[in-house]
Amino acid sequence: MKNLLLKFTAIVLILISVASSCNPEPEKEVYPKDVTFTEYSLQETSCQWANLPYDEKVLIINSNEELSKYILCEEGSSYPAIDFTKQSLLLASGISDREVNLITVKKMKQLSADAYKLNIEIALKFTNIYGQFFEYNTALLVEKMSDEGVVALNITLNEPKMIRPITVTDEETFDFFYWKLPKYPSSDDPRCFFTTTDWEADTCFMINSMEELQQAYVCTDELPEIDFNAYTLIIGKRWSNHTGFLVANQFIVEDNVITFYLQCRKYDDYYGYNFLQYYWGLYPKLPNKPFYIEYYFAWK
Repeated sequence: MKNLLLKFTAIVLILISVASSCNPEPEKEVYPKDVTFTEYSLQETSCQWANLPYDEKVLIINSNEELSKYILCEEGSSYPAIDFTKQSLLLASGISDREVNLITVKKMKQLSADAYKLNIEIALKFTNIYGQFFEYNTALLVEKMSDEGVVALNITLNEPKMIRPITVTDEETFDFFYWKLPKYPSSDDPRCFFTTTDWEADTCFMINSMEELQQAYVCTDELPEIDFNAYTLIIGKRWSNHTGFLVANQFIVEDNVITFYLQCRKYDDYYGYNFLQYYWGLYPKLPNKPFYIEYYFAWK
């Protein structure tokens, strides 16, 4: 009898072991792990975001009813459909004292069952308007999340790259532009540049080769040798209609475009009108991006 009991016990243990091997415990989630996402935009619609908190936090939207609180559409318009049975919409928003040029979502991590971290980079514009604030937002579609989830927002602010002209130490190059583009032109100047443009129109050229420099120059003097593999030349003229404002400074701001800033400063001891000024600068080689010009004024 005892032997039968032992055999029965052994058979039961074997069956339990077989059953356990057929139904293994689910694998535990390993954190942190990457979360895939798709950016969601209203750009091609007649809808816009509304009622966002702009508090540098992330809203988790899990239904059309919730989403309707944050979207306004023109009559008859609609926004891109979201399958909330499979997806959640994340809405991040905030306020900056600098104008935002571009928002880039870098990555999203799941730190635990209900904890997440979203990393975004904000490229700022150069201009700064005192006392004014700028709203920004971004929206992402992710795999369905719990309403109990919490997404921490990590923001990196990127200042635009400011580039100043190099100091020209080559005497031949410096003397050429000093005399051909004098800071204070007079009526007897040879006017070797800008002959094909309206003389009183503000003009600026970006020159990236000796061929382009030769095309811009109409006089017969020998041109200075400039290594355009390493440098970009900017030349221009500015016609001022403001009393006492003269060209004083220049620099370039590079982000997704190139913006050339020319500063005109107020000089109290100058009272002339309609005053033409040339300017030029040799810069480290600039990338092939859209080029814009901005004039700004300083009183002192």
